[in-house]
Amino acid sequence: MARPREFDPETALKGATDIFWRQGYKATNLPDLLRAMGLTRGSFYKAFRDKESAYLKALDFYDAHVLSGAVARLDACAGPDAWTCLAPLFDGPADARWGCFICNAMVERAPESPEVAARTNAMAARLRDAIAGVLHRCEAGRAGEDREETADLILHLYFGHQAIGRAGAAEVDWATRLHHLLDAAG
Repeated sequence: MARPREFDPETALKGATDIFWRQGYKATNLPDLLRAMGLTRGSFYKAFRDKESAYLKALDFYDAHVLSGAVARLDACAGPDAWTCLAPLFDGPADARWGCFICNAMVERAPESPEVAARTNAMAARLRDAIAGVLHRCEAGRAGEDREETADLILHLYFGHQAIGRAGAAEVDWATRLHHLLDAAG
């Protein structure tokens, strides 16, 4: 008879997500990861096989718990204009020094891991589509390809904002800059 798991998988994945998000893949060693997940070595290997598997599951956890929430908020936003719906993206996570886990993974792991590249590209596409949906619903900018190009620009601005924040650059009022971009696109 198999022994039941003695840990909460969601709590363990949250711990893995937090440490990979904060430190990155390469800087996270197994003892750090085990501590963050609250697991013993045996439980870790039984549930996750290896560090790479835990990292992929952490990306999936981030997708389900962070990105999906942001996409849902964008999809549901009924603000008076696109700026009102998009500005919260630029408020950043609770600890802006961490940057965006998608952006971090794209830079650190995607060049070496086709699986990470596929996951992060899919997440970025979902975020971009949600941004484009806001632009279309709010009739921001010129119709058609111009709105799609504006969505691409906003996504890249978002990722740049996250990378700059992680690097500790001076705080910039990106929401105001986004507002100006949307006005110029109109």
